[in-house]
Amino acid sequence: MPRVVLHVGLPKTGTTYLQGLLADHRDRLRDAGVLYPFVGPGAMFRGAVEVRGSHAKFGLTAGEVAGKWAAVCDRALAHDGVAVISHEVLAGATTEQVRAALAPLAGAEVHVVVTARDLGRQATAHWQEEVKLGATWSFADFERDQLRADTGPDEGPDAGGVRPHFWHAQDFADCLRRWSVAVPAGRAHLAVGPAPGAGPEVLWQRFAEACGFDPDVLDGRTAPVNPSLGTAEVALLRAVNAALADRVDRATYLRVVKRGYAEGELAARPGPRPRAPYELGGLLRAVTARWLDEVRAAGHPVHGDPADLAPVVGAPEDPGPDDATPAEDPAQVVQTLLSRG
Repeated sequence: MPRVVLHVGLPKTGTTYLQGLLADHRDRLRDAGVLYPFVGPGAMFRGAVEVRGSHAKFGLTAGEVAGKWAAVCDRALAHDGVAVISHEVLAGATTEQVRAALAPLAGAEVHVVVTARDLGRQATAHWQEEVKLGATWSFADFERDQLRADTGPDEGPDAGGVRPHFWHAQDFADCLRRWSVAVPAGRAHLAVGPAPGAGPEVLWQRFAEACGFDPDVLDGRTAPVNPSLGTAEVALLRAVNAALADRVDRATYLRVVKRGYAEGELAARPGPRPRAPYELGGLLRAVTARWLDEVRAAGHPVHGDPADLAPVVGAPEDPGPDDATPAEDPAQVVQTLLSRG
């Protein structure tokens, strides 16, 4: 019976790093009995989008994603060993979408792996990712409208749910619940992201253990980590987004502003990174404890130290994520970016 592992996220938990390792070392992994299926450029992403029915959100047509999930699953089923399918788009799937996603894998020993990281770093990462996608809101706006507005688990917007996006995207207990509806007990795993100061290879080791193969087949220090923005850079990007307004189409924004400017230039600048305000610590700790209790009660295997999920927040005297001003004239930056479009 082939063993197929579905790594479904969560977003901003080292997924880019893990996928980079898997993709860059396909041959070495295959020699060790581990397959990271390739059926064409972007096929795994498009397959995940097909599962979610979210092609329009990503600027794709239904025809561009049709059949991609089945093709990736077929490649995984044909492998005699462990096959790993990974994309964070899968994390938000409803239980109906989960069952549909697992149908092509009938007959396989399917395991689900959810990666998680502490909610303090996740809060600032989620906020700045929204800014990289064009948002102009401050962290205070994000805290009010997202962090302090949790309505509890639901099936997400795909099924008419109203829970704020941050909580639906980061609730590892709820994600495990939804993805374990069609797999036997003990096959939905939580891989814990390491605490600050640990090398990225710690996440690789925990992930490989959850997948069921030897992590020593690869050196987990060989893949780049997804870049983040400093506090001043987020402030500048928010101002640039406000000045840009609707002057570029979505595809141009993603290419020129998000990937070229934010991730290519701003992320390379040194400087302090935003930290969640100290006042959020109580809320985030209480939520984390509740989710871990749910995971333990459900009997999901946990890989890594749950204590590493303790929320990382700033000290009482630390500046907040909004305590910065743009170091450059946003209008001038906009003119430069428009010339590149």
